[in-house]
Amino acid sequence: MSARKKILHITQAMGGVKTYLTHVFNYADHDQYEFVIIAPKDEAFEAFCASKGIRYYCINLQRSIAPVADLKGLFRIASLIRKEKPHVIHTHSAKGGFLGRLATKFAKSKVIYTPHGFSYMSFTGVKRVLFYSLEILAQRWTNLLLAVSYSEGNRAIFEIGFKPAKVKVILNAIPIPFKPRTVMGIPDLHIGMIGRLTYQKNPLLFLELAKTLLEKFPGLKFSMLGAGLHDHLSKEITAYLEKHELTSRVAFINWGEDGTSERFLNSIDVFLMTSVFEGLPFSLLEAMGVGLPCVVSKVDGNTDVIQNNENGYACLSKEEFIEKLTFLVQDQHLRTVTGKAARRYVAAHHNIEKTIKELEGIYDNLI
Repeated sequence: MSARKKILHITQAMGGVKTYLTHVFNYADHDQYEFVIIAPKDEAFEAFCASKGIRYYCINLQRSIAPVADLKGLFRIASLIRKEKPHVIHTHSAKGGFLGRLATKFAKSKVIYTPHGFSYMSFTGVKRVLFYSLEILAQRWTNLLLAVSYSEGNRAIFEIGFKPAKVKVILNAIPIPFKPRTVMGIPDLHIGMIGRLTYQKNPLLFLELAKTLLEKFPGLKFSMLGAGLHDHLSKEITAYLEKHELTSRVAFINWGEDGTSERFLNSIDVFLMTSVFEGLPFSLLEAMGVGLPCVVSKVDGNTDVIQNNENGYACLSKEEFIEKLTFLVQDQHLRTVTGKAARRYVAAHHNIEKTIKELEGIYDNLI
């Protein structure tokens, strides 16, 4: 057998990036490709990578700018690149994407960058300008920007300034068939969301929607899965719950072991997503894949897959969220029809067995 092509992945974020990499490592041809990863410490993910024969180098980069720690991280990444000598370096997310690309100045490897949602969209003012400027700067060390949605690809071209020839899109995808929902006969309608307690996921809007809808429909249940990862807004959430006496009516569930999201999706009737920005969220694809009607914010990624009034609803305002959720709460037939349309769409357009071949083609072309 000829020598395998070595692909090094670099990330500081997990969450959706972890899901992305798990799918890549599960479905790629390991006879053709040797994978190495630089990522934060994550015992479960390290064990998974070990089971696939993937070397895992742990570097815990901070999400915020930390000059001393970032400089140490940069030197460590550069050292590992020199050691591994990969054919392709595939960088992910903001910090991993920037430091990973900067470190490749000292290597001959080709470099791919996948943003999974541009980080500057999390901020306003000086921070937004700074993170946007870093994206502009890092273009020079990027052979290819590989977007996970057409919206993300367009933003790379029209906001960041990438030449169209240097931008490709491979849609986020999941295993198909993803198991359909098995829960039946829930006495009280359950509305749920998956996301960290961060500004990006906008859990405070989730709470506002829950409060308003519980006033109209006291029997509703609301849950959000994803606490315990990056709980930046935990104090604000606790204060809101206490002020409006929602502590016993809205549940925030800690993220757990593999399979948590599947169990959660099988326990709810409507999927809600209030994100400020996205790349193309796996949680949305999985919710659609099990046949849930979805009501989401009208942002990049979400709008790529949600076709309003057909397979879900994408909303611009709190009032629009309330209107669409009310429709679904009151109409079981609408929930069923919308959920089935969502499942058909994901099966047709987001099959990991198809997209992994596209990704392998990208690697081969760069090499």
